[in-house]
Amino acid sequence: MPPDSDQPASHTQCHTCSSLADEESAYQKYGWEENDTHLPAAAGRLKVVRDFYPYSSRKLQLQQCPDCGTYYLYRTDYEYLVNGSEDEEFLTRLKPEDATEYLTRPV
Repeated sequence: MPPDSDQPASHTQCHTCSSLADEESAYQKYGWEENDTHLPAAAGRLKVVRDFYPYSSRKLQLQQCPDCGTYYLYRTDYEYLVNGSEDEEFLTRLKPEDATEYLTRPV
C-alpha cells in the first residue's frame, strides 16, 4: 500500500537510506588519491539481490536496504589508461515499479 501523501516515504525515515541521496556517484583515479571520492558509508550496508553480470569487471546489481526494503541500482564503470585507470561507481534509488522491472529481468 503506498504511503499517504502526508507521510514521507519509508526511506526518508530509514537509518541507512536517509543518508543516501536519490543519486550517488564516486570517482577514483589511480595515482591521484587526493581527488578520489567515495560512496557514502551507508551504501556499504545495502545487500545484493540480483547480480546481472557476476563475472564482469563492470557491475550491474540490484541492491536492497535490509532495514526498509528500498531498492537501488548499483553500477560501475572504468577506463584503463596508461597513466592510471579511472573507476566510477553509481548508486540510484529506484521507484517500486522500476525495481519490479529489475526483479523480473532475466539474469
